[in-house]
Amino acid sequence: MIDRWKQRRHTLSGRLVMLFLGMTILILIIVGITIGSGFRAHFQDNIRPHLTQYLNYIQRDIGTPPDREKALILSKQLNVEIHYAGKNQHWSSNNSNIKLDEINYHRQFLQQDVEYGFGYLDDREYLITRHPDYTLAFSILQRDRSGLKRFIPLLAIMLLLVLLYHATKRLFAPISEIKQGISHIGAGDLSYRLNIKQRNELGELADSINDMADDIEQMLEAKRQLLLAISHELRSPLTRAKVAAAMIDDSSQQHEIERELDEMEALIEEILETERLSSRHHILNRTETLLQQLINELLEQQFCGQQVTIEMPGEIISIMVDSARIKLLLKNILGNALQHNPQGSKPPLLTLHKKDTLITISIQDFGPGIEAEHLPHLMEPFYRTDASRQRQTGGYGLGLYLCKVIAEAHAGELHIHSKIGEGTTLVVTLPQLQDTG
Repeated sequence: MIDRWKQRRHTLSGRLVMLFLGMTILILIIVGITIGSGFRAHFQDNIRPHLTQYLNYIQRDIGTPPDREKALILSKQLNVEIHYAGKNQHWSSNNSNIKLDEINYHRQFLQQDVEYGFGYLDDREYLITRHPDYTLAFSILQRDRSGLKRFIPLLAIMLLLVLLYHATKRLFAPISEIKQGISHIGAGDLSYRLNIKQRNELGELADSINDMADDIEQMLEAKRQLLLAISHELRSPLTRAKVAAAMIDDSSQQHEIERELDEMEALIEEILETERLSSRHHILNRTETLLQQLINELLEQQFCGQQVTIEMPGEIISIMVDSARIKLLLKNILGNALQHNPQGSKPPLLTLHKKDTLITISIQDFGPGIEAEHLPHLMEPFYRTDASRQRQTGGYGLGLYLCKVIAEAHAGELHIHSKIGEGTTLVVTLPQLQDTG
């Protein structure tokens, strides 16, 4: 309950209600002080003379000394209680026996040689007149024993605040729907549209968001069509070039041409794959994958006969990933490690580790290492440590950028650590998601 209150007080409707509440309290204080000061001045100048004159009329009607029978008649006519206390006689119009000397006075004044006072006794308020020989007390206000009447204004204010809160909450209700819609659209659900009928600024904002979603959907569709067109246009001449290369008699030249064509085809695939995954709206074909099995399949299919040291736990590690793309990620990293691992040194080390819900795959080579100035740029597209940027030098180029994109598409990370003379280690961390929705 406390957490819900803390959450609501930070909403626009909650803050508006708190603002109105603070302003209401401030206004009540100011009005109360003003009315109190004005009432005291008004009472002194206008009300008190009329009130004392009214009491004088009552005293004149009941006589001097006061006659009890007349007091009883006036008490019924005027709906007041009259109490008399003389030297030898005490009586009351309602036959009650009150002690006038026990009244607690909160205001007293003197007018025409007669002492007047206001005071309380038990649950009643009295107006008292003191004469030389006797005292008269008139009951002028019946106090509420339960004290509920004094809380009626407060209850009314609370009711108004509740109504105000619900009114402001209803007014700002579209904000929650807008927030939810932005989350859907940001997550890739570009078909989601806001349905807000209010004709105000929030309604206009919702219409603008819907228009933006339409534009984004059209742009992404155009981009997808462009990628498909590029893929088709580039693969067709590559296929024809491979057919032509197969007809060359010189086997060494034929082999060199085919190798270059294979590299070009792989480069095109990497560019297209990187472009697809670089968007926040990528689609991953996640399936439950056994990582030990995926790594073994990769070594058998892509690196058969090459020496790689593997350290994997005995516990089977299962993870929800796009297995084809994770295999592509490991293929690129392990290929780089084998390429930069010098002959005669220890083979590259592939380590699989799990801690809590975080899975770590590290691949280490024992090559010359990379200078620190290059490390921040290694995962930039087409960046190579060799200034000549020749393809023959290899290096960490588009392949590492693609690996970074694949890792981030799975809510993971890719880090590079290297020391000159010791080698380079690439670390992939992946969260072990069990349900991708």
